[in-house]
Amino acid sequence: MVPSVKRSLWIAAGVAALVLMVRAFQPVPVLVDLGEVARGRLRVTVDDDGFTRVRERYAISAPVQGRLLRLPLDPGDAVRAGETVVAEFVPVAPELLDPRSRQEAQARLLRAEAALHEAEARREQAAADLQYAVAELQRVQELAKRKIQAQGALDEAVRDEQRAREGGRAASFAVQVAKFERDLAQAGLQDVSLEYPGENADDGGRADGGDRRVALRSPITGTVLRVLEENTRTLAAGTPILEVGNTAALEVVADYLSQDAVKVRPGMKVLVEGWGGEVAPGREQTLSGRVRVVEPGGFTKTSALGVEEQRVNIIVDPADDPGWSVLGDGYRVELRIVLLEKEDLLIVPMGAVFREGDAWMVFVEESGRARKRAIEIGAHNGLEAEVGDGLAAGERVVLYPSTLIADGTPIAAR
Repeated sequence: MVPSVKRSLWIAAGVAALVLMVRAFQPVPVLVDLGEVARGRLRVTVDDDGFTRVRERYAISAPVQGRLLRLPLDPGDAVRAGETVVAEFVPVAPELLDPRSRQEAQARLLRAEAALHEAEARREQAAADLQYAVAELQRVQELAKRKIQAQGALDEAVRDEQRAREGGRAASFAVQVAKFERDLAQAGLQDVSLEYPGENADDGGRADGGDRRVALRSPITGTVLRVLEENTRTLAAGTPILEVGNTAALEVVADYLSQDAVKVRPGMKVLVEGWGGEVAPGREQTLSGRVRVVEPGGFTKTSALGVEEQRVNIIVDPADDPGWSVLGDGYRVELRIVLLEKEDLLIVPMGAVFREGDAWMVFVEESGRARKRAIEIGAHNGLEAEVGDGLAAGERVVLYPSTLIADGTPIAAR
């Protein structure tokens, strides 16, 4: 009985050793991530960042050189077209004259006064010539009636009378011009008042009384977007003061790479994300819009990595969505322009697809082993691809296969 027990122990030990040897020489399955081929919706988009802007903004500038009074408005204040005063101006006072400039201005005034006296004297001379020509014409006409004076003398007298009359008119105009020149010279000698009143003075900013303020009113009904000049100071004509616009009329601008922009057409659907609105904690609200225009001209822009890129502006109109009312001018958003959207397609994860020559390949999990298979794909968006042929719904494929995976390699789900 003892030998039979020993024999059984030896047999058991041999079997265990054999099992261990078989297991030792068996290949170890490679741990992989698996994805499933399934039917679903495929959406192909081109994505980029953009910003909102008011479609029609109005930049209100200084109409004349003058002193801007402190603005009563702040960004966000409402304005009404033709009613709200957005800025007030006091025209700039004349400059102080140094001694040399004052002497030159006085000389110009004296010269203008002398020219006026000369013009008045020539006017009197022209009046005397006209009086003589009229009297001479009357005498010649009387003699011509009596057939004493020839017709030629009469014609000459008529010509002289007309010439004298026009000479009188010219002399009168010359007097008016001389008066204007004198007024200009006098204006150049006007002194600026050193007692310049404050912006709340009742005389409207003029030391000698009288209202000289220029009031600028809003051209539209909307909102103040930006205040560029807030404090009282002297501005040159054309200096921007503030911007107004209607924030209810927004558009979205995004500069896309030119190779993406050529795929976009007006009317395409746009998904607007990344603007900060949430329908639930952790769930972002997506706004919708439509492409209005793809600008025909591109421009060069340097990326954050220092690479020059050709970019094209794409303008998007918001759709009727209450979420747009929260956005204002210059807000950042993320745009996804939908190039293609199909339902009930056979879809494979793009992470499972790789190129081998001119063919698209995948590793399909079959009975614990990876089997290489050629497939055909259609549209893809970088994450998913449409399967044309080679796969069926429900099959599992290896995601991101490494160099350890080959046809027939044992695999196991990670």
